[in-house]
Amino acid sequence: MEEFEDSQLRDLQEVDGIVLRDVHGERVAIGKGFPYENIFSFMVHYFNFYTADDFAEKLGYKNAEKMFQHWFAQTTKLNPFDLTNWCKDAFDGIYADDLADEYDYEHQAYLDTEDAKYDRLAGK
Repeated sequence: MEEFEDSQLRDLQEVDGIVLRDVHGERVAIGKGFPYENIFSFMVHYFNFYTADDFAEKLGYKNAEKMFQHWFAQTTKLNPFDLTNWCKDAFDGIYADDLADEYDYEHQAYLDTEDAKYDRLAGK
């Protein structure tokens, strides 16, 4: 899975994306223009990387078979909004706009400046 970097936050905010903060210890962005452009893209990659059974267990099901049986037995259609909310709950997700409240842009700018300075000194 491709990990979300803090430097991508503004781009993610522009597309009203979300960050799943605990996908097996990694932070993953979902939003237009990112590796996981929507919840379906995320799910496909998750299934390939960790398995559908693991995904089902994260959402509170016994296994993938039970999850799919429940989803397809419902009288109302599932929609991407429902799936997104379930994933937000299961993987400690947050909207990018809300994450910005926790993010220190000034400190990150300082760190980026320091990194550039050390790169110059190292001849990079």
